[in-house]
Amino acid sequence: PVYWEAGAKAVQGFTAYDVPGHFQFKYSPLIALLFGKALSPMGFESASWFFQKLMLFLWLLLLLRFSKRNFRWVAIALLFFGNAIRLDLELGQVNALVLYLLALLFGSLERKATAWEDLAFAFIFSISIQLKLFCLILVPILLIQREWRKLALGLAFLPLLSIGGVAFTHGWDFAVNENIAWLRSLTESTDSLILSDQNVALLGISSRLLGVTLGKIVWALSGTVFLAYLIKNRGRPVEWFRNRLLFAISVFNPLVWSYWILFAMPVFFERLKEYSSPRSPVGRGVLAFGTAITFAAFNGQHAKWAWQGGIFAGLLFLGTYEVLSRSPWSFPSRSK
Repeated sequence: PVYWEAGAKAVQGFTAYDVPGHFQFKYSPLIALLFGKALSPMGFESASWFFQKLMLFLWLLLLLRFSKRNFRWVAIALLFFGNAIRLDLELGQVNALVLYLLALLFGSLERKATAWEDLAFAFIFSISIQLKLFCLILVPILLIQREWRKLALGLAFLPLLSIGGVAFTHGWDFAVNENIAWLRSLTESTDSLILSDQNVALLGISSRLLGVTLGKIVWALSGTVFLAYLIKNRGRPVEWFRNRLLFAISVFNPLVWSYWILFAMPVFFERLKEYSSPRSPVGRGVLAFGTAITFAAFNGQHAKWAWQGGIFAGLLFLGTYEVLSRSPWSFPSRSK
C-alpha cells in the first residue's frame, strides 16, 4: 500500500512525502513515479497480486542462485528463512527485487567489463540505491577493486535519474522539490525508529541498552572493525565479499526489521558448504546451542525475545561461525 499510494500521487504530480510515521515513503521520487506508472493501470487488487507473485518468483530465483542449485541446501534454508519470506511477502516488501539487483551487480564484478557494461552497471546501481540506500554497501568492494569508472558513473546517475527522470514528466521545479523532500525524509524519523522494539539491528539493540549516543559509538566502532576486516581480506574473490556485504545489511543498517535476516542467506549457504563436524563435546554443544537459538529466533518473527536480541544472536552466530570453525577445541583442522 505504501508503494501504491506514493505511485498514485507521483503520477498525478503530488508529493509522495506527506505521510508521517512508520508508513511514510522513503525512496526516491523516481521510484514512486515508476511504481505509479507500472502498477496504477492494474487497480490495487490486481497490482497487489502481481507484485507479490513477482517477489515470490524472485525469492525462488535467489534461493537457487545462492545455493548453486543445491536443492537439499534450499530445503534446509527454507526451514530457517521460510517464515521471513512469508512475512516479507505478506507485508508487500520490495526486498527480493533489491537483493536480486545486488546479486546481479556483484556477479558483474567477477569479470572484466566493457565501457557499455559499466554504464549498465551504473544504471542498475543507481536504481538500487534509490530503492534502498543500503545498496551503497557495494562501495567498499568497488574501492577495494579500484573500479573507479563504475563508482563514478553510478554516483553520477543518481541525480541524473532521480531528478532528470521525474523532471521529464513533471518539470524541473517539481523534481528538485521532491528530491529535497526525499533527502529530508531520510532523517526525520530515523532516530525515533532506531529505538523501536522491532528494530533488531546492532544500532537498535545497543541504543536501547546503552542510550542512543553510546549505541551509535558501538555501532560506528563495530562498522570500522568490519571495514578493516574487509580490507585485510582484499585478495578474496567477489563471492566472498558479496556474502559478507549482504550479511552486513542485516547487522549494520540503522533500521533492520526481523525479516531482513533474508540478506544473511548467502552467508548461510556458505556455512552449509563449509560445515565440518565438531570433534569435541564442547564444540558439538556450541554448534547445537547456536543452531537452536538461530532456528528459534529466525522463526519467531513476532516474539519479543527475538526482537530484543534473539535474532541478533542468531545473526552473530552465523557471522562468527567462521571464527569458531578455526577453534582447535571445536572443529577439525582443515589442513588434515
